[in-house]
Amino acid sequence: MFCYQRSFSSATEVVTKELFRALITAPQTFSLVREAREALALGDKNAYAIKKKELPFVVFIATYDESDKELENKKTGEKTVKRGHWRNQKYCRLNGLCVIDFDHIEGDVRKVWEEAFAKLSDEDKARILFVFVTPSGHGLKVVFEADADVGNLIDNQIDFSLKLGLTLDENCKDASRGAFLTTSDDIIMIDEERLLTFHNDAYGEKYDEEYHQGNSQATIKSEEGRCKREEVRSKSEEVKGEANGQYNQLIEAWLEGVNLEGNRHNTLVELSNHLRYVIGKNPVKIEAAVMQLPWVQQLAAEGENVASTVRSVMEFKYHEHMPKKLREALAKVEAQGIVNSQLSTLNSQFSILNSQDDVYGVLPLDRWAEELQEMAEHYPCMKELFLNVHPHKLPAVLFSGAALFGTLMTRAWYHFWYEPEILRRLNYCIFIIGDPGAGKNIIEKFYKKIADPMIQSDSSLIEAVNRYKEGRTERTTSTKAQKDEALKRPVVGIRVHPARTATGEFIRHMNAAVETVDGHPLNLHMFSFDAELDNVTKQNKGGDWKDREVLELKAFHNEEDGQMYANQESITGMFNIYWNFIYTGTPYALHRKVNQRNFGTGMSTRLAVIPLPDKGRAERHQQVDASASDTLRSWAYRLDRVEGEIPIEALNDETYEWQSSLLEIAEFNGDKADRTLLKRIPYYGIGISLPFILMRHWDEWQEGRTLTMDDRDKRLCRLAMDIQYRCQHFFFGEMAHNYFENQNKEFVQHRRSSRYDACFRKLPEEFKTQQFMETFGCSQPAASRAIARFQKDGVVEVVKYSLYRKLVSELP
Repeated sequence: MFCYQRSFSSATEVVTKELFRALITAPQTFSLVREAREALALGDKNAYAIKKKELPFVVFIATYDESDKELENKKTGEKTVKRGHWRNQKYCRLNGLCVIDFDHIEGDVRKVWEEAFAKLSDEDKARILFVFVTPSGHGLKVVFEADADVGNLIDNQIDFSLKLGLTLDENCKDASRGAFLTTSDDIIMIDEERLLTFHNDAYGEKYDEEYHQGNSQATIKSEEGRCKREEVRSKSEEVKGEANGQYNQLIEAWLEGVNLEGNRHNTLVELSNHLRYVIGKNPVKIEAAVMQLPWVQQLAAEGENVASTVRSVMEFKYHEHMPKKLREALAKVEAQGIVNSQLSTLNSQFSILNSQDDVYGVLPLDRWAEELQEMAEHYPCMKELFLNVHPHKLPAVLFSGAALFGTLMTRAWYHFWYEPEILRRLNYCIFIIGDPGAGKNIIEKFYKKIADPMIQSDSSLIEAVNRYKEGRTERTTSTKAQKDEALKRPVVGIRVHPARTATGEFIRHMNAAVETVDGHPLNLHMFSFDAELDNVTKQNKGGDWKDREVLELKAFHNEEDGQMYANQESITGMFNIYWNFIYTGTPYALHRKVNQRNFGTGMSTRLAVIPLPDKGRAERHQQVDASASDTLRSWAYRLDRVEGEIPIEALNDETYEWQSSLLEIAEFNGDKADRTLLKRIPYYGIGISLPFILMRHWDEWQEGRTLTMDDRDKRLCRLAMDIQYRCQHFFFGEMAHNYFENQNKEFVQHRRSSRYDACFRKLPEEFKTQQFMETFGCSQPAASRAIARFQKDGVVEVVKYSLYRKLVSELP
């Protein structure tokens, strides 16, 4: 038996079966565990600690005799002495159970446990009573029977962790150490009956007195114990030797110029934090690496718990990019020609040594630029768009220009190979992401030129709305104006909307912007451009634009939305969303818009997020093409008149073949994240290439509304898909993998085996009624009713009178 402490200021009580089940199934426990893990995922360790401390706290290893404890009222300062079973090692009664704490486990903790458990002998497996995932979601607690011959609690922890092949937290050695329970879903294995009733008096008789005297450190009382300690020491030396060979030069380069006087602890914390980027989140290896340093050894000799310091760093926020100081150290090591293969691979992964802090170095920007420059010789407007633009910025210009031209083609449609009966529109959700000062203004520059047809068309409509508003104002201030005829709100389909637009006005304009084309009533696309994505995000948090995120989400497939408010000014009814947008912003603005918490909404796969690297410098004498602006405007007005169905069978074949081949690879790899990111890419292959293909074959389109596409057109479509696919993985690949990993952990359904299930499993393949009665402990009538029900459900069949055969091994 073990005990439970309701709060840290209360005495302990023995845990009953009812209490234990109530603790692990309580809705509050589920809520606290979820909130704690969410806080930890966001790097908020304080919030995590607060939530964790609210979880049920139990002590598996002991109960406690009655003792007196002085309590102080924090408000009044009054002190009182209270008697109870306080959690105090001096009064412990060891029950023979032992707990190992495994922290900071990399990967799937359940899989790690399965591999470790398989290493145990059958005898050691039988000693385990309870295994569960800790509140962080990245650790394990293992409750097992202690072996008095091995030694005290910490001796048993060391012995059992060696058998499991896992690294334990040696801080949990006292007899007053407890554990925070999690939920029933976090239980990996449990023998509830033994856990609640187990008590080994002999173990307590042997070690109680040692703990009463405060002696909880590891002991070496036998040759076997010494061998085990030597084994631990030799493994540690092995790791240290490995770390010494791989990381010493790097650490020396990192420490150059560091003043250690009076700053050793902080330096140790910072160094350990940085070493995670090269060694990984492995506290044992990091500790072995830093313990090679004389000043760290001196710190340890002075009482610094180096292992604890290193472990605390594991919870620090792990940034996408290496810290600058570590990058510089790696560069020094590389310059000396002593980078080993592991560090070289790591350097390549982070793209830091040769790309000079260029995080976009993993993208094939040079290849894309070469292809686009070659394409510009054959497609109208490309050369004008790419004028004075750095080659690495061409993909961003391509996607933005195509989205603007495609929005002007709002009166056109096509049929896609998936659900070909649906009339598809050219929809775009474009984010151009670059560092501050990266030159995002180039997008705004040609936006004004290409969007001119929409802007000019809106100008008269905006004037009509302003006249209506001025008229309403006059009605409230002028008696003469009040006698005039009632003002009628103008029905206007204004298409260009800034970030500061009321939702009601947006919907009113969208519903009004309808034209009939070839007998089809078509909603014209609304359009938004903003040079600051943060402005869009902030407008989205409340006020008039509070529904914007839903509209953004539904716009890509023109999905249905609606509203029915009591407000007399608002439109009532259902409508579909027709809205294209282009926003430019920084990586941090993108993170505020799309992050791990909201990844599952599907917004990330609808977006085309294209990087705008901070490359090149402004030339003193830039190339000037006097006709470039006129060319862009001329084509903009031509495309604004395009209407009807556009035949794209060649693009359908190309996108289907491209997606199918990559989906086969994703299926082969069992990669759900990759499959998710691939799903909507063909739409962008068509949407980005089609405006330029139409311009290239303009004469043919004007003559007979046909498009005869060649290999170059297909290659442009494939290039657009490749850019979108690579950029999706660059910005959202890690989020996608984390999403499915977390989903597998949080939403997996664990089958709970009941006593009824266990009794059914005990039945032999063929059984008689009497055997059923003995196994289930029931009467003959109850057995007959149960067997009849099993027959009806197809669970058993009759062999002969009073003899039955099981048709399934487990009850459904």
